[in-house]
Amino acid sequence: MATGREDDGASTMRASTLITKYGINRNRLSTPVPARFGLRSALKKIWDRTRTSVIFPGMNRIAVNLSRAFLILLIGWIAYTQTSQGQGTDLNIKKLKNDLYVIEGTSNGSGDVGNVAVYVTSEGVILVDDRFAQDHDLIVAAVKRVTSQPIRYVINTHHHGDHTGSNLRFLATSELIAHANARKHMLEGNMPGPPQIAFTDQTSVFLGGKEVRAIYYGRGHTDGDIAVYFPAEHVVHLGDLMAGTRGVTNPVVDYKNGGRLRDWPATLDGILKLDIDTVIPGHGEISTREGLVAHRNKIASVRDQISGLVRDGKSKDEIGKLLVSKFDFKPINMGGLDGMMAELKN
Repeated sequence: MATGREDDGASTMRASTLITKYGINRNRLSTPVPARFGLRSALKKIWDRTRTSVIFPGMNRIAVNLSRAFLILLIGWIAYTQTSQGQGTDLNIKKLKNDLYVIEGTSNGSGDVGNVAVYVTSEGVILVDDRFAQDHDLIVAAVKRVTSQPIRYVINTHHHGDHTGSNLRFLATSELIAHANARKHMLEGNMPGPPQIAFTDQTSVFLGGKEVRAIYYGRGHTDGDIAVYFPAEHVVHLGDLMAGTRGVTNPVVDYKNGGRLRDWPATLDGILKLDIDTVIPGHGEISTREGLVAHRNKIASVRDQISGLVRDGKSKDEIGKLLVSKFDFKPINMGGLDGMMAELKN
C-alpha cells in the first residue's frame, strides 16, 4: 500500500546499491547500516566516516573532500526529489475562499505534483484531482486538518497520472467523475482507477447546498480537459489547460491523447465567459482572470509564431531556439514540438 513515505527496506537496498556502485568496502564500516535507517540516514553514516577515513583508509585530504562534496550533491538531490513529490511530509493546505481550500503542488518541471482543490460542504467534501498514488494518505490527512467531513466526490481535470494517481484508493470511498475522453484514455492506458461517472459536455455536483460544475470546452492539453467551476466562489480549476513551470505558463500538448495547440485559445475563450476572478492552475501559483487572459494570448501567439515559421521552412532547431528565447519554453514544453509543427503545417 502506497503511503507517500519511503519504505525502510527499499531505502536500505538503495543505500546498499550506492555502497556497491561507488566502491565502498562494506568491511570497513565500523557498524552495518541498520534496517531502521532510511536512505538519508545511511548516507549520513557514510558522510561521518569520511571525516575519519574509516571507509577510505589512506585517502588523502583532497580525495576525502571530493567524496564529501559528492555526498552533499547526492543527499541534496534525494531531498529535492522526495520533497517534490510530497513524500514524507505534511501537505500544505490553505484556504482560498470561504470553504474552498487548495493543497498546493509544485511547478519545478521535474516530478511535479498538481494543485488539488478541496471544497467543504455540510454533507461532505468535493475534491478536484488527487495527484500521485503515494499522495493518497497525505491528501486525506490534509483534508482532515480542515474538516471532519468525508471525501464524497473526486473530479479529475484530465487523465494524466499526476492528477489521477490516487483514484484507485478513492474508488472505495468516493464517486469519481471525469470527461468521457479522459476515462477512455485511462482505460486504453490500463491506468488504475478510471472514474465510475463520465460526461461529454457538462455535469454538476450538488452537495450540502453547494454546486460544482464540470464543463468541457474543447481540446487543448488533451482532448479530455475540463474546467471545474465553483460558481459561488467565482473560482475555476483548469488542470493543465493552464500550468506553470518555474513560474512560467506555456502549453504542453499531448498529441497522443488528442491535444491540439490550434484549438487551445478557443477552449480558453469559452472558459473566460464564466464569472471568475480566481484561477487554480494544474501546477503553479494561484492566478487571476487577468492571468488567464495573458495565458490565453500567449498560447495564441505561440501557435501563430510556430505556424508562420513552419510555412517559412524553418527547421526544428530554429523554431526551438525562438520558443526558448521569446517564450521561455522549458524542456517539458519542447517535448511536443514535432507534433506542433506537424499540426500547424497547413
